[in-house]
Amino acid sequence: MSTEKFVRDDLLYHSAHGLCRIDGLTKETQAGKEIFRYSLVPKKINKSKMRFVIADADLAASGFHRLISVKEANAIMAYLKNGDHAQIPSESEFGRENHPWKLAESLLSSSAAGVQVKDQKKRQTLERSVRGLVEELALVFKINLKEMVDRILKSLGSVSKINPLVLAAFKHASGE
Repeated sequence: MSTEKFVRDDLLYHSAHGLCRIDGLTKETQAGKEIFRYSLVPKKINKSKMRFVIADADLAASGFHRLISVKEANAIMAYLKNGDHAQIPSESEFGRENHPWKLAESLLSSSAAGVQVKDQKKRQTLERSVRGLVEELALVFKINLKEMVDRILKSLGSVSKINPLVLAAFKHASGE
């Protein structure tokens, strides 16, 4: 992402922080190099009035990315429906842990493999994957979280029986 430049008011998405707007850009010189820093403000304002300041070179590693297109969102939904790993773009095309393709892949493998209740870390990863994917796809399709959860569950149900922990993660993601 360091080759892609953003401007003020561009929208970026993060699976944990949601949709953020670039509020400002600063250019600094450090060790003889020019460094751009983006100031990001979440669209959902919370009590802490959180703001992120991230160097251009660190933006991709931080998990922020442009919202995916409707075409890409439909491809992710098709992948969840048929489980065809050949549909997944190469990692060089997205290459980030919090990218929707990675979240969809994690979700599908968790649904099929059956995450164990005793493995807290895997459960937390599953919860984050589900929440991030549901929220971003809902934004892209311009529907509410409950509708998005229903669409994803319908797709997943055609591949295999859905793991109860996956169902619980979707229940939390829909706000129930």
